[in-house]
Amino acid sequence: MQHDKVKVELSGVSASMLRCLWGRAQLSKKYGSLFYDAKSIELIEKIDYDFSVSDVPFGGIMSNISRKGNLPEFGLFTLRAKQFDDKIRAYIAERPHASVINLAAGLDATFYRVDNGLIHWYDLDLPAVIDVRRQLLPEPDRVTYIAKSLFDPSWFEDVTYTEDGVFMIAGGVLHSLKESQVRQFFSMLADNFPDGEIVFDAALRSDGGFRTWIDMFPPEQRETMRAAWMEALNDWWEKAPQNQKDKVNDMIAELKTPTKPKGKE
Repeated sequence: MQHDKVKVELSGVSASMLRCLWGRAQLSKKYGSLFYDAKSIELIEKIDYDFSVSDVPFGGIMSNISRKGNLPEFGLFTLRAKQFDDKIRAYIAERPHASVINLAAGLDATFYRVDNGLIHWYDLDLPAVIDVRRQLLPEPDRVTYIAKSLFDPSWFEDVTYTEDGVFMIAGGVLHSLKESQVRQFFSMLADNFPDGEIVFDAALRSDGGFRTWIDMFPPEQRETMRAAWMEALNDWWEKAPQNQKDKVNDMIAELKTPTKPKGKE
């Protein structure tokens, strides 16, 4: 029932965690034999939030595409989560008492998928995000929430460095930072966890925007993808705030211009 749900109000980059959560839940429901995240499905049922509109640029469009059955972006979220799970399991198979840190954790539920009953787990994120996390996911045994910025050096003191080492995951966070910030962050990691390991995702640089993204698909799929984007965009436009509408003009121009297969005039 609606009155039993938790109202979540986040803005900016922090709100992207809701879209990722929703995507993992939808993929788990539809393709559970490949990847299943029971905790994400549980959380979606607890949250009072309109996933078709987002304060994050184009976030609502992504959700609408997923709702229509085209799941390219959420498939990438899930692939990333599965790869991270595999890396963590491999590390703790040899170091069962390791400390594992989820950087910019949001509402990620990795701990519940990989816990071996021995690891020490840390979920690090901004205070507003951790407040929401505590509402929806109170800290279980062997899990510590750290409500600090990645660049607050004091968070390193909150982590217990065991003989089995430190393993870190950073999903969907580094490519939102400037190059100088990434360099600063890795320098901090090297100084504080010299023997630690980290796995992260990265985005390729591109000046082509959405045109480049569409060109990644086989030629026979490009028109279908463009049509899906335009349909989702129209649905989103009806609910989107004006400040978000102002940001999509360039994307509309790109999507209305047909692309040609690479290598042809």
